[in-house]
Amino acid sequence: MRFADLMELFPYLKLLSYFEINFYLKTITFPECQRKYLEDCLQIISAQLAELEMECDIIINEKRTIDQESYNKVVIVTDLTAELVKGKNNDGKVSYPFMWDDAEQGLRVLGVDGKWDCNLLSPDACCNLIKSSVPNPDTRGNYIQCHIFVPYGGVGNAKRTDRVFVNLSQDGRVHEPPVIQ
Repeated sequence: MRFADLMELFPYLKLLSYFEINFYLKTITFPECQRKYLEDCLQIISAQLAELEMECDIIINEKRTIDQESYNKVVIVTDLTAELVKGKNNDGKVSYPFMWDDAEQGLRVLGVDGKWDCNLLSPDACCNLIKSSVPNPDTRGNYIQCHIFVPYGGVGNAKRTDRVFVNLSQDGRVHEPPVIQ
């Protein structure tokens, strides 16, 4: 789509520069960081941000563990409208990364191979499907819960250009490319 076409479709964009519009429409990632240790990755990000003449906050998220307070939450990733489940891999599948220590049935994998097929379902319908498949609390007395996540740039979750998200594995390595969002 040409810049002029965008201006016609979205008149409020006239307030932004061509660079700002193109930057907003693109996602900047740092694939060189994948599988590198955090310190090495931070050097890569700093060098590339300097080349782009950008300043960003770096937000480091550690991968969830079974010991964390929110261990019993299934993350449901929606589309940008927050109306349908997209899933992490755009296939409508939602997964739970841990074994469920069911108070009645013992340790078990949830869903089918740890996943639920929520393709074309609303987030609420997907959550109901998940909860109905895990009716029992775990041995800590907690029930399965849902956390609905709208991707950055979606409804109620504006895309930003001033922060880089780095997802860190338990071994201290970056497990997916960091992204500006």
